[in-house]
Amino acid sequence: MATSTDALTPRTVTHPRLSTETTWTALGDLSLLDADSFVPVILSRSLMPAKLDAEIKRITDAVRAGAVAVGGFISFGEKKAARKLATVPNLRLIRILPYSLVDYPLTDSVRERLLKGATLILSGIPGNVTTLSRTNCVRTNTWITQLCEARKAPTANVAPTPAVSPAPHLPQACVPPAQQVPANAPQSQSPERKASPTPAPQAPTPPPTKTAHLPQACIPPTPEDDPAAIFL
Repeated sequence: MATSTDALTPRTVTHPRLSTETTWTALGDLSLLDADSFVPVILSRSLMPAKLDAEIKRITDAVRAGAVAVGGFISFGEKKAARKLATVPNLRLIRILPYSLVDYPLTDSVRERLLKGATLILSGIPGNVTTLSRTNCVRTNTWITQLCEARKAPTANVAPTPAVSPAPHLPQACVPPAQQVPANAPQSQSPERKASPTPAPQAPTPPPTKTAHLPQACIPPTPEDDPAAIFL
């Protein structure tokens, strides 16, 4: 568990599960990054209501089973998920901000969760960026996905996996004697067949055009639905 000085003071951190393409700043205990299971909370505002509710249920079920929720909690759907996750006992979450970790609101509940290791707040946006941009939202969603897919560092002294032995070469089956043809047997004459006309080559079917993936828009949280007030 982090000390009060470490957990409540933004500091530069590194970890094997964090992308090395940027510099990370953190509030909280990094031990959450060593969890066995993560679930990303990336919910586009284009999701239909039924699909959104199904995704929130899937995320909530994973958290109830012990996964750490990881998200920026910026879009409408992600804020809705935050309200649902706030009802889960022993919620553990990592919030990755799409802006710099500057003047984060440290309320009493925020301090408590940071100190007991229930919440980790990260930012990979250096400097003093306090406004949202589509570019940084997309970058943050990429980091969230990478973190949730990253594997733990391998345990020391793990026995190597034995090489797979190649399959033995099997000789081809012998032709039964009844089917063998003597070398001096006369060859049967088959009637000449007319060659079938060669079909004209057909042009290959072009692959279907993929719909371009449009990243979700970044919506600044209002005071009443900011995740810091919802579940922290």
